[in-house]
Amino acid sequence: MHYFTFIIAIIILTSPASSTSVFEKAKASFFGGLVGDALSLGAHYEYDAPKIKKMVGQYRDFLGPGEKMGGMTHGVGWGKHNYHPGKGAGDLSDAGEVAIMLLEYLTYNGGRYSFDGYAEYWLKRIREGYGQCNFHTVKDGKCPPGQKPGYLNGGSRQTLRNLAQRPNAKGDDRKHLAANVNCLVSATHFGPLLAVETDEKSLAEHAASTVYLSHSNEEPVKAAGFLSKSIYHIIHEGLNVDKALEVAAAEMNDDFITEKLETAKAKVEEVLDRKRPLSKEEFADDLALTSLARLWDVGKTEPIKVGKASPTEGALPGSLYFVLRYKHSLEEALVANAGVGGDSCARAMVIGMLLGAAHGMEGIPLRWMQNLNAAGHVNQMYDILAQMKRIDKSEL
Repeated sequence: MHYFTFIIAIIILTSPASSTSVFEKAKASFFGGLVGDALSLGAHYEYDAPKIKKMVGQYRDFLGPGEKMGGMTHGVGWGKHNYHPGKGAGDLSDAGEVAIMLLEYLTYNGGRYSFDGYAEYWLKRIREGYGQCNFHTVKDGKCPPGQKPGYLNGGSRQTLRNLAQRPNAKGDDRKHLAANVNCLVSATHFGPLLAVETDEKSLAEHAASTVYLSHSNEEPVKAAGFLSKSIYHIIHEGLNVDKALEVAAAEMNDDFITEKLETAKAKVEEVLDRKRPLSKEEFADDLALTSLARLWDVGKTEPIKVGKASPTEGALPGSLYFVLRYKHSLEEALVANAGVGGDSCARAMVIGMLLGAAHGMEGIPLRWMQNLNAAGHVNQMYDILAQMKRIDKSEL
């Protein structure tokens, strides 16, 4: 009998991470992304890092859009706008909200994922009013009674126009209707899949498919596959962030992914080298990001650096830069990212998911969890998924 007990103990100690611990890490990964999104909302699309510091100071807590910044954020080339009317401190951008839609869909569909099902649910939510109040329709930052706020990015708006012509498209036909727009945010919606997918290949394929909800450019599609694989190696195999990224990049065997990871690693090495000028700059992180990609001529009044903007070519290495430089602390990584501005919400989802998986729920500041307005709803959804997976909630 004692021999049998000994053998069972050996099996437990040498087995892969239990489903409970994997579930916990998957949940922490998603919450890490959400709190990062909420933290970045206040200065989202403000591209002037010195201005953010001057107006906000120590940017460590949730703010409403433009709060402490005159009520408006600065979209370079488009003038000043409040891109998130109807939102307040603790709310989310479309990065987090569309990801929560996936979580809702999974709970309603028995924890099973299909691209067509998720796409139908997204369209249903929009038809019910999500995004009815937006910066195109509201000038004073306030939503009329009964109108639901929500940011519909350019890719989503174009996809909706395409869908109006073929509303019943399914499968690859539906994917082909997604706008060929290159935004990292479309690669950040897959987080809830981490709690229900146990096979790496299936996870990566499904994560990549979520991009086609609204975008079809190959760069965010590649990014979603790469990021999902990286997080998989963290939560299922216990790899640290550096190793997980390297292994996932090797598995992808894609020049674009390899280049962006190496670019981020080189920039971190530069900023940490006290003998090099970048390490001595007050706004070193800002300068690091703006150096990661070409100038983007937006065709209006002034160019912006793609390293701080939405396109994956700069936003992906920018996200990885913060992950690798501040890998010791999810909080410090997300604070540094928010202070740089630009498309900080998309980057925050990537940073938060990777470091949330690495550090767990204990790595997320309690004040952020308490002030995240979607926390209760999201926790309820994870409780439902836990019941579906027959996980004893007392162990979560």
